[in-house]
Amino acid sequence: MSYTDVGKVAGMFPTFARGGANQKPSDALIQQYLDDVTAEINAVLDRRFAESIAALPSSGSLPAWLAALGTDASNILEKINRFGGAAQLGETLATLGITGVRDMAKGFADAYREMLNDLDARDANGKPLASGRYDHLFDPSARTETPRPGLQAIAGGDQPEGQTPRDTGSSQVFGKFDKRGT
Repeated sequence: MSYTDVGKVAGMFPTFARGGANQKPSDALIQQYLDDVTAEINAVLDRRFAESIAALPSSGSLPAWLAALGTDASNILEKINRFGGAAQLGETLATLGITGVRDMAKGFADAYREMLNDLDARDANGKPLASGRYDHLFDPSARTETPRPGLQAIAGGDQPEGQTPRDTGSSQVFGKFDKRGT
């Protein structure tokens, strides 16, 4: 089962008319594109989040794990699926002679690859990263990046004599000129 539907993917191409007797490509073929992309997404999910999927309450069931995901995670999966399907649909429409679609398809394909890499925690060259952009949406135990510094420090040599970390608003226990017991 796909994370999106044919109507949403077809909607990425405003001039593409569905429902006619001569519709090319057919809804069945577009659905196949979506199913192909879904399989790629599921492969990434199975590999990246195997530990989370194996835990309770899903106990190794990908469908149960997916059902327990939050709205943001579901929306990300839908968007990745939609852009991947739109890339394939655009390539097909371009071969049928519909002008201007090839550039749209390339843009959708680039966006799809970037989002799939973000889900897969890979850089643009396919090299693994320490964490993925969406990890926190799919695994509650995932490390979440923060703009706060992990460690705070003052070198000591760059501060006036007698100034302590507390004077600068820092909370480290010791400083270069910190005098204890006086």
